[in-house]
Amino acid sequence: MDFKEYQQKCLNTWFGEQKLLRAFFGVAGEAGELSEKIKKHLRGDYDLEELKNRSEKEIGDTLYYLAVTAHELGLDLGQIAENNIAKLAKRNIEGKIKGDGDNR
Repeated sequence: MDFKEYQQKCLNTWFGEQKLLRAFFGVAGEAGELSEKIKKHLRGDYDLEELKNRSEKEIGDTLYYLAVTAHELGLDLGQIAENNIAKLAKRNIEGKIKGDGDNR
């Protein structure tokens, strides 16, 4: 499945009021849940294989909220992905992968 199809399928379950705000907080909440799982792995609660098992759902949920956030902003998730890869490739060619700031 490509990002365009994924984003469209996400919209089949996306409804209600204050969509942009809910989408934004959805990203933050799900990313927080993923962070908790990584933290617990780092402190030794479970091994890497268990982290993988526990993380897949949270990554999927985060992706869902990113897709609907992009939609609410009128953005195409596939185009965002393409632009991001192009940006990273350019930085890599220029030797600027490491560093701070959006305009490296």
